[in-house]
Amino acid sequence: MRSNVFKDPGKIIMTALMLLIGVFFLYPLFWMLSSSLKLPAAVFEYPMRWIPENPRFSNFAEVWLNPSNPFYLFYLNSLKVTLLTVLGVLMLCSASAYAFAKMNFPGKGIIFMLFLSTMMIPTQVTLIPRYVLFQHIGLYNTHWALILPPLFYVVGIFLLRQFYYSIPNELIEATKIDGASHFRIFSLIVLPLTKPAMISLVILKFVSSWNEYMDPLIFLVNGKLFTIPLGMQIYMDAEGQQLQLVMAAAALNIIPVIILFVALQKYFIQGIATSGLKG
Repeated sequence: MRSNVFKDPGKIIMTALMLLIGVFFLYPLFWMLSSSLKLPAAVFEYPMRWIPENPRFSNFAEVWLNPSNPFYLFYLNSLKVTLLTVLGVLMLCSASAYAFAKMNFPGKGIIFMLFLSTMMIPTQVTLIPRYVLFQHIGLYNTHWALILPPLFYVVGIFLLRQFYYSIPNELIEATKIDGASHFRIFSLIVLPLTKPAMISLVILKFVSSWNEYMDPLIFLVNGKLFTIPLGMQIYMDAEGQQLQLVMAAAALNIIPVIILFVALQKYFIQGIATSGLKG
């Protein structure tokens, strides 16, 4: 029996179109991986050879252990900044979202609207005030200048607040009658039920922090503290036309993001969908 897909020409056309768009967006990724395994002269050869005859996996070792700009150091710095940022965002956003969704206090609606209004302020506007502040309190040229500001993540508060609205208030009231405090309700009941939303927040903030370029450029001057985006810029300037090494560094850069998304994409889609339907 023929599949229902083949009975609908519209679905066939849409599937083919999505496949074409997917290949189009994956083309730069394939080119990057191919170039990372080539000699310098072979990067721009025409016609292009997607699979090199003699793949040079040594390019990755040369990048990772580069004597002047060791990529492993940039990797460790990015992991430190990203993991601490994600952990802090999870703690602060989940607690704030619970307060806005399940607690009643004067001015809750106004305060939440003020939170949302900050999303209209471009990040670039706050660069100079943050620079002056960090200089005065001693956070300039430290990783804390990259970790602390992103903890105020309005998108994360909004995302979790919408998800918390899907939890029945009757469940919260029942636990209150049993004498449970808000902290116990939050930690023992609400958090275990919000796994998809929390994972969605982890992915969003991990990718954002991992790829952040502007803040390290402004607030870091010590090369030993550089994260991957800033380190790659210096590496590109230092290596000149050795694009095969730059592509190897770029390939190493995307590995954690791909692993994270592939492992958690089911929960990510579920969390985004649920958060968008409630509230």
